[in-house]
Amino acid sequence: MFTGFNIPATVMAVAASENGKIVIASEYIIPIFLGTVFAAALFSSKIKIPYTMMLVGIGIIISILSLSPKFDIIGSDFAVDPKLILDFMIPPLIFEAMMKIDYQEFRKVRLPALLLATVGVIVATLVGGFLLTYVAGLPFMIAFAFAALIAPTDAAMVIEVFKKVKVPKLLSTLMESESSFNDATGIIAFSSILALSLGAGSNVMGTPEGGIIDFDLVNAAEHFGIVFFGGALIGIAIAAGAHRLHAMVDDPFSETALTVATVFGAMVLSNAIGVSGLVAVAVAGLYFGNVTIRSEKVVSVRVKETAFNFWELIAFFANSAAFLFLGATMDLTRFPGNFTLIGLAFAAVLAARAASTYPILAITNRITKDKIPTVWKNVVFLGGMRGAVSVALVASLPESDFKATLETITFGVVLSSLILQYIVLTGYIKRVFKRYEVQEMT
Repeated sequence: MFTGFNIPATVMAVAASENGKIVIASEYIIPIFLGTVFAAALFSSKIKIPYTMMLVGIGIIISILSLSPKFDIIGSDFAVDPKLILDFMIPPLIFEAMMKIDYQEFRKVRLPALLLATVGVIVATLVGGFLLTYVAGLPFMIAFAFAALIAPTDAAMVIEVFKKVKVPKLLSTLMESESSFNDATGIIAFSSILALSLGAGSNVMGTPEGGIIDFDLVNAAEHFGIVFFGGALIGIAIAAGAHRLHAMVDDPFSETALTVATVFGAMVLSNAIGVSGLVAVAVAGLYFGNVTIRSEKVVSVRVKETAFNFWELIAFFANSAAFLFLGATMDLTRFPGNFTLIGLAFAAVLAARAASTYPILAITNRITKDKIPTVWKNVVFLGGMRGAVSVALVASLPESDFKATLETITFGVVLSSLILQYIVLTGYIKRVFKRYEVQEMT
């Protein structure tokens, strides 16, 4: 037998340990991931279910298999850092979505989109928190922490529906814009509630010491404004600087690499100085797609094509990873015995969404010339699905009873949202958008 060198144990794709446990080696993550994405896309095309839904299903299967003592994914110590989702997967999705939005279209819906992404998230957090506290009977901090982390919407599944049913472009722009900005608001609100809990001396599971919370609305609003608009300023500054650099080079690969540096440079710099990196990325994407690429003297046609193709591919993989993570982190063993709580939480989330969308859209209809039809309002309400951001936020918490409770509710509500709202939204859109031309904004 040839024994000139030893093959490391990690080279084995699938190995059986002494106790019969199946272990998948870490270097096979990428091939397995790519195969999983291809399989999801293939089955999706055959059975007409969004590939993102297929990935969630595959992730859940992995989660179930991991419960077996004979199955272990990449070793028992392997774990995906939720910050990778928030800092590495979500920014490309936001940038790619915003770079494709035409500013002239965005301008028509910018007020409702930004209000939904800011005021709407705050209203949904407050309404959802109070409903969960006084109806579902959850402890104060758990109710409001959950309401904040579940408030951001994920437009990925909605866009999948829009690809199958022709809808007005402005409606798609409205929902993508809201989703791109409200992630940041949700994260700010979630972080603020956790900080408020610690500052009030709360044990997080119940009420603060003394039974009251010292909350300064003015300071909270000031903090939010600094974080949100500070991120927007960083995004503009980074994008404007990149714009000048694009004008100095005419090479598809170098300039595409520059867009990558723009995305993560805006993210890292914003986070380093305490403002929102996700808002910075969203603004940078809007700037690149509507200023930088508009002039062929700055960005040539071949550079534009290369950059757009690159970011579509990156967004596809990032979206796939996010939804696979969403499914794989779900612990279905926590659902039995908590169906009533999950049902109440889901109902509270829908009520909070309704309370934040319909009034805001009614107000914007009164003060803007571009009116949003009732049908659009219903789509915005139904399309407020929840996704990977909510799961990543709760997964980022340290292990505790507080985290365990939040995870149970979050997993249940996200899964219910993806399944139930997808079914209802698909049926509604197919029924009301039979004729595209009669549904335009008036």
